Amino acid sequence: MDDRSWMYRDSPQGLSMMDYCNGVQGFINFATSISRNFTDGGIRCPCRKCKNKKILHPDVVKMHLITKGFMEDYLCWYAHEELFVPNESMVERVVGQLLVLATCMKL
Repeated sequence: MDDRSWMYRDSPQGLSMMDYCNGVQGFINFATSISRNFTDGGIRCPCRKCKNKKILHPDVVKMHLITKGFMEDYLCWYAHEELFVPNESMVERVVGQLLVLATCMKL
């Protein structure tokens, strides 16, 4: 998963509107590239209002995202068939927890 800091306009990075719009277009391109995402000519809208519950035409989804922003914590686009790929520190924490659990189970 690439850097998704552009998704949240009110981030401390202070991204420009052009960067945000380019990111939204990248999301639309990704979502429409997978045929399973389409239902009746639309895709799930991950804006703050729709929260992936409504299926809308990609152009409408784009406008929703530009005007309303993405729903909270949607860095992994799971409702659009993206697989979760954890970062290295997350893998280390999970592996560490599994090792502790395995050790406890042996006792």
